[in-house]
Amino acid sequence: MFDAVRKRWKLSVCVMSLVLSASSVFAQSEMILQSDFENGTQKWEARGDRVSIKNDKEQALTGTKSLKISGRSANWNGAQLNITKTLAAGKTYKFTVAVKLAKGESADQIKMTMQRGDTLFTDVAITTANANEWTTFSGKFKPSGGDLYLLLYVEALRATTSYSIDDFKIEAAGDDTPPQKGTILLNDFEDMSAQNWFTNGDGVQMFSSNAGGSQSLKITGRTAPWNAPALDISPLIFKGRTYLISVSVKLLKGQPADSLKMTIKQTPPKGDPSYVEVSKPTAVTDGEWTTLSGEYKATTTDNNLLIYVESAGAATSYYIDNFLIRTP
Repeated sequence: MFDAVRKRWKLSVCVMSLVLSASSVFAQSEMILQSDFENGTQKWEARGDRVSIKNDKEQALTGTKSLKISGRSANWNGAQLNITKTLAAGKTYKFTVAVKLAKGESADQIKMTMQRGDTLFTDVAITTANANEWTTFSGKFKPSGGDLYLLLYVEALRATTSYSIDDFKIEAAGDDTPPQKGTILLNDFEDMSAQNWFTNGDGVQMFSSNAGGSQSLKITGRTAPWNAPALDISPLIFKGRTYLISVSVKLLKGQPADSLKMTIKQTPPKGDPSYVEVSKPTAVTDGEWTTLSGEYKATTTDNNLLIYVESAGAATSYYIDNFLIRTP
């Protein structure tokens, strides 16, 4: 079962290529925050019960000290910084940090991730680091203003990797909008992870399932029509653009035929949420896969956007697979 609160590691190649390609066009910009770790941890905190962070003289990119992270036991463990009051809604920011693994560690993937409230996570940037040299990497993030809090953290793919970070900075990156063409995101669940999907509803459960010969998500435990698997798509959607969204669905064996659809919940920084029906209610059975599809046109970049797949029947159990967002 996938835990809705625990951070999922899986990245979409399409998402990361968008982030990394956009990072190359950042111009010189206003400095918002810097951490050089020459004097204490500078408001960074340990992420994980047994994680240790300290400014350390063992290695440094510049100056004499860096922030050393050790004692990790899960990939989401690391060092985090609360930047809830640092960023302004609707503005784009560039995040940069240098990383070097501890002596004796083999190469590993290091990632900057933004936790947005209790259950939403946005990938900011990723790199492969080693113990021989410092690696500097960057990515960008635009806050909507609708999140309860923002925690930027640095994590590693391996659960126990120890590493140091240095020369962290946040810069105002302007309002440049990255180009988007073709596939923006594809979730096929072949790695047996939820790929950043989470449960919408307290009793809902998601399992990896080998339905129809390939991996999919199996959704059970629903007690209301809106109980469903959900995905935050806010970082992928830009004002004035139209997106084609589709997903394959199939009922669990023995479930009576039901009607399923895709819905986007739009939550502005202030005010009540609104709901957009992306695909019309469509009849689905347990005998074959059915594709739900529709268009979504973004009218603002300020909303938090949560897409979910729901059924008319409150307790219907079903599979989802091959979720796709692309441009026309």
